Amino acid sequence: MYSRTSQAIRRILDSFVSAKKKNKRDFLDQLEAVTNDYLALLNKGDFRGYAQIVEKPNSSAEIILIDTDGSRIYNANTALKTTMYMSLLFAVAKLTTVKHENDYPLIFDAPTSSFTAAKESDFFGVIAGINKQTIIVTKSFLVEDSDGNSTLDKLRLSEIDAKKYRIEKARPFDEKDLSTIQTYVESI
Repeated sequence: MYSRTSQAIRRILDSFVSAKKKNKRDFLDQLEAVTNDYLALLNKGDFRGYAQIVEKPNSSAEIILIDTDGSRIYNANTALKTTMYMSLLFAVAKLTTVKHENDYPLIFDAPTSSFTAAKESDFFGVIAGINKQTIIVTKSFLVEDSDGNSTLDKLRLSEIDAKKYRIEKARPFDEKDLSTIQTYVESI
């Protein structure tokens, strides 16, 4: 009787371990598929490769770019690496909303600094299609006027259908005294 009980418990344990591994791989496969959907959107008309999520021996996972022949792309440019990580972030945000009905805001700090104008437009197009709170801090909509001051690019800002704010330092301030810095937030 003890032998049969031990065998039954071992089979149950093996089933749980197997189910855990299968569920993890299924989730990573789903995450990879959604990541590649966003990677395609962010790299329209550009080389993008394929994002693959690989499991490491220590049970962690890593996202890598691969070519059609399955070889890893080690020398991807900065814009491609950025869009790969953004795609993964968008995929995680989408899947957490679907799976757990939780919705977390997306917050970006200078996300398009390594992008061309076309790739930047693709990024804002993807953002427009995401139905969640998104906060983007960027200098992309500033242009320098003839006096060397930063002014808003009203034409480009008019293309963005969202709440927009300008955040800037109040001048003058003491460059060596942090306590003199004040920030103004202006709705655009």
